[in-house]
Amino acid sequence: MTSIGVSILNFQAARATIACVQSLLAAQDWVDGRFQMQIYIADNASDPVDQKELSKGLDDLQSVHLHFHDANLGFAAGHNRNLVSILSHPAPDYVWLLNNDCLVDAQTIPALLDCAESRPEVGIWGATLLEPDGETIQCAGGCFYSYWLSSYRQHGQGTPAKRLDRLASARYDYIAGASMFMPATTLIAGLRPPKSGAGSQAHPWLNEEFFLFFEELDLAARLEPGLKMAWCRQAMIRHAGGAGTDSRPGNRSPSAEYHSSLSALKFTRLYHPGRLWLMAPARLIAKALVNLVAGRFDLLKALLRAYREFWIWSKSPD
Repeated sequence: MTSIGVSILNFQAARATIACVQSLLAAQDWVDGRFQMQIYIADNASDPVDQKELSKGLDDLQSVHLHFHDANLGFAAGHNRNLVSILSHPAPDYVWLLNNDCLVDAQTIPALLDCAESRPEVGIWGATLLEPDGETIQCAGGCFYSYWLSSYRQHGQGTPAKRLDRLASARYDYIAGASMFMPATTLIAGLRPPKSGAGSQAHPWLNEEFFLFFEELDLAARLEPGLKMAWCRQAMIRHAGGAGTDSRPGNRSPSAEYHSSLSALKFTRLYHPGRLWLMAPARLIAKALVNLVAGRFDLLKALLRAYREFWIWSKSPD
């Protein structure tokens, strides 16, 4: 029987995480017998109330493994701790990194398995991410990234879901991080070592230089030659977005502003240092102007802090 290991992180969003797990288990029941699934939940040091709610909602589920971190490790390091357990012998056939603010359609997992089994050359599969109302496409598999300006565009964003079949596939720069489904062999033997600005890390999977944002772009950059990225069209997932950064549509948080800029600067320094001379000032000027016009001085402060921290990081010995 095909086996799947699912990695999910929780931070101050127990209800969303429980709903995500319930949608996964419902999808498993819908096709009982085709696959077995083990779900690993890592809590990134949420407050005691949220942790208690998470435990109450998940403790009695045999296929769910819950672990509490002592500190907020971020996206990459948090998932890496789950992957230690998931990839222990015997490793599953597939690994799924899934955001906790996702609700999985009943047919999503069979669709992902059909796609993966039909194209073994694909190292990472993206899903069709929908807005919470299920009527509009948020991202059709993956995204396109401007390496000079550090801006991105989600494929198919804003397209009505009823026009899904008319939307063409594309060559992505990276798969949307809310749902990354991959053969376990991608993580075991399909990645080049993480690049680092200051030393090495304990695990070879997601790059822990990135606390939040750019982990999926880094992962794409490290795929071994011959491995591709693709979109599984019929894998439908409703994605709220922003739960891990306390951001909501139209209300970006200082945490998101800080980490997105710091990670953008780090990624460019590690992979495209020759473009940093344009990317760094262009991003700073554009974002500072937007924040000033909006009167978001809290975001401006977070932006400047990111640049200061990047300067310190860039001067650290390798």
